[in-house]
Amino acid sequence: MNYLVIYYNDDQLICGTSKSAVEDCYGIVKGSQSMASSKTFILFLKILLIVNFIISVSYSIAADPLEPYLSKTTYSGETSVLSSGCSYVDSNVTGLAEALSIDFRLDNGMLEIDSFELKDRRPLVGCNDVLEISLNAEGALTSALFSTSALTISGGDSTTYNLSAGFSELRKPMAETGKYLFDAIDYSVATTKACTDISKNASLVSPQTYFYEVRAMFEKAQNDSITQYIDNPSDDPTKKTKYGPVAHWFSEAALEYAGTAYLQQFDGVEIVADYETVSWAEYQKYFNALCNVYLEQDAKSALIIEAEVFLGKTGWSGHASKWRQFEYIDTGRKVIESPSPAGLEYYTKYTTGAGIIIVAGAKVDDDALLAARDAFIYMTSARPEMRGILRRSHARVSLFTENASELPEYGADMEGEIGGFAQGTSDANMTANATWLCYPGNWDVGGNPAIHELGHVINHLIFEETNETYWYDRITPLAYAARENGTYPADAPLGEYWAQAVEGYIMNKGTDFKEIFPTRAYIAANHPGLYQLLTRYLPTDEWDYCPGIDENR
Repeated sequence: MNYLVIYYNDDQLICGTSKSAVEDCYGIVKGSQSMASSKTFILFLKILLIVNFIISVSYSIAADPLEPYLSKTTYSGETSVLSSGCSYVDSNVTGLAEALSIDFRLDNGMLEIDSFELKDRRPLVGCNDVLEISLNAEGALTSALFSTSALTISGGDSTTYNLSAGFSELRKPMAETGKYLFDAIDYSVATTKACTDISKNASLVSPQTYFYEVRAMFEKAQNDSITQYIDNPSDDPTKKTKYGPVAHWFSEAALEYAGTAYLQQFDGVEIVADYETVSWAEYQKYFNALCNVYLEQDAKSALIIEAEVFLGKTGWSGHASKWRQFEYIDTGRKVIESPSPAGLEYYTKYTTGAGIIIVAGAKVDDDALLAARDAFIYMTSARPEMRGILRRSHARVSLFTENASELPEYGADMEGEIGGFAQGTSDANMTANATWLCYPGNWDVGGNPAIHELGHVINHLIFEETNETYWYDRITPLAYAARENGTYPADAPLGEYWAQAVEGYIMNKGTDFKEIFPTRAYIAANHPGLYQLLTRYLPTDEWDYCPGIDENR
């Protein structure tokens, strides 16, 4: 997110450039005696607010990477059809489709089901309408309730409506009407969200109190991810595996606390604890990130980054706050000169795919970047909405040739990282050894670190964002059971179970490439629960990994 820094006399104000953030800044200025004394300054903010309003609608919508993957709910007056692009199915019986797209036709003040199309899986984002259905013992529909909070009128203004419509076999028996008629209809104008909603009922607290509460919430979210399972008994018999949607947990807690407490503008910095300090600018950036999560305009990882800045948890060199973000350019399948921001001029090669920026220095072959791109596009092909989440979360992989210390984000202490590592919620990037990738001219037989690390990143940047409880509830028990029954090595970390399996599943080339999970058939036979998870999120169609390797190995 960009920021506008405004100086006036001895005052400093940092405003986000979204319409809601500018509105908040305008409110702060009006309440500041020194700033409000300048009519010119007030006029400037008013003009900024008007201009921002004019450009933000077209710009923000076009720029939002998630937009193509968000289902729409519309009503057309011309056809009298209400269309829901995706409705989550909530039923009293199991085994039904998780979601569907459904059209209703308005008929004499009632909505009649016109058509529908089942979806095997509920998309990770953009499927927020709900269809609650109840079936009797014979499987016949007895009642249903459709609800949405995102209905718009085709050809109308931008007003959004809440709508619910209910069917009851008791009120409108199917045998009598020959139709499923939703006759209990209720609607209202949906409330427009604004940043000011968050703290409208909050009380003023000290910077010290706010800091302590944010730190406690942050630590609780981290601690809640600790499972009951020892990660690797041969390494540390006390260290337990961590798995959980930490970014989601913290975002929920942070919004709840912000509804009860806020800070008043203060000058300089405040000493809060153990020589830790906070500044008004850091608080504003944190609150703006919180607002963007509330408005669903940015990733929860962006809030984690600003929370760590606010809490002084940015010690490591690869923290995202220390590096400017790359611009995302749709390159197609080609490598271009890298549009590297200041400080990252080391990167001269650049390509993008599947919402991920792929960069490298001059020593890395172009084909290595393209091989990583091909893998990422295939890996996200069954769940294309992953691409929007990854792009919004600024996913980036940096390729190296020897070890991670050659990358500008890291120092000599990373010389031992010869394969690669994942991008966590507050990291600048993930890394991978380009010489371990398989591509023409580099017929490498073995594991693929780019595929492996994206397996981890699917957890960190996607599942933490979407609160994918289906995955979190299953992955660690499955890993533990595999270790106990001998199908997963006793000295292998449980936290690597998923990424190792993703790597073997995607390559599907046998034990020469991945000894633990050599093929899909092996995974299905020996790890059926894991195979079900893999096929839930990854493509099932055949893919020719590293074409030409069999003839050139």
